[in-house]
Amino acid sequence: MSALSILCILLSRTLSHSVMTILRRLLPPRSPPPRPPAAAAHPRWRPPPAGSVKINVDGAFLPSARLGAIGVIARDSSGSVLGGFAKPVPVCSPASTMEVSTLFAGLEFAIANVPKHFSNIISKQISQHNGWASALIESDAAALVNKLHRPTMVLSLLGDLLAPSRALLAASNGCLRVGFAPRSANSTAHALASWAFHNNNVISFSSICPELISRVVLDDLSSSF
Repeated sequence: MSALSILCILLSRTLSHSVMTILRRLLPPRSPPPRPPAAAAHPRWRPPPAGSVKINVDGAFLPSARLGAIGVIARDSSGSVLGGFAKPVPVCSPASTMEVSTLFAGLEFAIANVPKHFSNIISKQISQHNGWASALIESDAAALVNKLHRPTMVLSLLGDLLAPSRALLAASNGCLRVGFAPRSANSTAHALASWAFHNNNVISFSSICPELISRVVLDDLSSSF
């Protein structure tokens, strides 16, 4: 290769490098590629509106042994514990039987504390000490909650099992409601049901939060306010 050819190659490379340097200085820096959106956090427990009460319910069960447990907890708009209970119960197949029993337990717990709306129905079973104005019962059994709210009766065993719960809701004149909560927003009731199931024991409490759920209750509060 001649000296002239080598000189041309060197000049070409130098020129290319200079041009690239100038372009880098003139053009804005490249933006990094967009990051994929972060995964949505699991929904956590949210307090009810002021003046209302939220009652979370959950069940634990072992189908092979036909044994289960129910956990119920009520809290107000500040997250304060108002009461609740957990107890083991015998269950039958299918699993929906346990879910219906758990929902009905929450409704019964609510009507024991909203007495004025039920005085004509079950006056002998009603306690007069709290008198909550209204209550929302939350369950993580989505299919059950959906069937409960269907305008027409579900013609099945589940529909028959839901009849008492439908009757209580209809008689409450709107002071009781049932809604769905994902498992991540129902962890305190789940902890209660799990405790009763594994310990085969009963616990009932009012405004004093039991030690066995204190950490879960605090976690709910820290994520809600």
